Amino acid sequence: MAIPGTGAVPTGALYNELSSVTRRAFIPRLTVQLYYASPSFFYMFGNAQKVAGGLSQITAPVQGQSMVQGQFTGYGGGFNQPNITPGIQNAQWNTCYWVVPVPLPFGETVIQATEREVSLLKARMNDVYAVTIQNLAPLMFAGNTGANPLQPNGFADAFDNGTNYATYGGINRLAAGNTSWKGQYYNASSISTGFTRKTMSQYLIQITANAGGEAPTFVVMNPGDFSTLNADFIGIEQAFIRPGTSASPDMNAGLRSSFPNLNVAGVPVFADYFCPKGTFYAVNTKYTALYLSEDAAFDFSGFYSLVPLGQIGQQGVVLLGYNIVSVKPSANAIVTGFGGAAF
Repeated sequence: MAIPGTGAVPTGALYNELSSVTRRAFIPRLTVQLYYASPSFFYMFGNAQKVAGGLSQITAPVQGQSMVQGQFTGYGGGFNQPNITPGIQNAQWNTCYWVVPVPLPFGETVIQATEREVSLLKARMNDVYAVTIQNLAPLMFAGNTGANPLQPNGFADAFDNGTNYATYGGINRLAAGNTSWKGQYYNASSISTGFTRKTMSQYLIQITANAGGEAPTFVVMNPGDFSTLNADFIGIEQAFIRPGTSASPDMNAGLRSSFPNLNVAGVPVFADYFCPKGTFYAVNTKYTALYLSEDAAFDFSGFYSLVPLGQIGQQGVVLLGYNIVSVKPSANAIVTGFGGAAF
């Protein structure tokens, strides 16, 4: 509805006459007003591993204990006979399937056949991807509790130590001999004012040590928690410029304050809107990955007629099959229960 009586647009009868004979000025571009970016989900998608069919589409043989034993020997070279110790078992997951039906009504195809400013079909197809990310990104930080077996796994059950998720990948973490299948889970309720570089560094060194010396690839936390940590960096932020040199190749560019991500103990830390407040995840992508079905990677069925259902129109479906899996939970960590978010 045009707005009468503003700017050069009149009101009353003159407005009615103009609106009857004048085409409305239109910006031929749809500006989306909702949705949030998820750098963690895009990172995982960018490094996705391919999976295909099978009864368990993702199966990883994992070794949970030593299979041989060593001993010292003397001049005679004697040794005890070895014991056969089984140490390998299969961890198994299935891909989960997300579907988005796309309607194409008969009236829309007729009305928007030629004279259109924004294609509703194109907008709807673009929205398929956005809606998918908005629904799946929060699940990455959750876990499959069994309440909905159709949902995928996530960081919460992958990195748990048995506190909240006793079984992961079909292996019971609390059973004898399965201690190595536990992730790192830390209660950081003693931190009530947020993380500083010092406290974050302490946790990252501890996580690295308990992972056998392998540092996580990245740490992700809520923007409110990230802002508190960022403030600790800004407090001592300095810039040094030697006489005769500039701050950047562009002489007119100013110095940038604050940081898009923080580097603590060599590990990048960044913010993700979907990460729950009061929890951060330390992820090792050497062992944790998104597995994407080669038969359902945002595949579109194409449009099919609805005439058999007594309706003139068409419908298609976008299909995505995936799961997020860690084949070495101990290399990752959950640190939760802390406070002090800036907002």
